[in-house]
Amino acid sequence: MATTTMGNGGHDSQVMNYLVRMVVPMRREFGRSVDVHQFLHDFAYAKEVIDQALGSQDARLREYANYVQQRYHGARVADSPPPPSAPAVEATPQPAAGEAGKGAETADEAELRARMLKKYTSGLR
Repeated sequence: MATTTMGNGGHDSQVMNYLVRMVVPMRREFGRSVDVHQFLHDFAYAKEVIDQALGSQDARLREYANYVQQRYHGARVADSPPPPSAPAVEATPQPAAGEAGKGAETADEAELRARMLKKYTSGLR
């Protein structure tokens, strides 16, 4: 197993954030369970997961995969601008440039997602 380490600094948490956001869409679209621990320590596995995600029909999954791919080995491409930040649970995402016609559809989807996720962030703890 080839061992890799992510770069230091604030990029680690951001890469981890995007990687975790890839888990559900990968399972939903490809039926693949992404092992985050293995991804972080096995370069071949990470490349396989990223390549599969880059071929996704889900634009957000492709954006996440592109971001993780660029920053997986640290800040070697830190000068490139980050992708649009992923939507917060309560926020609605802005449609990408190619999705201008799907604006209302994306907003409805984001609203439904926010409502669904709200049950996990509110309530008894």
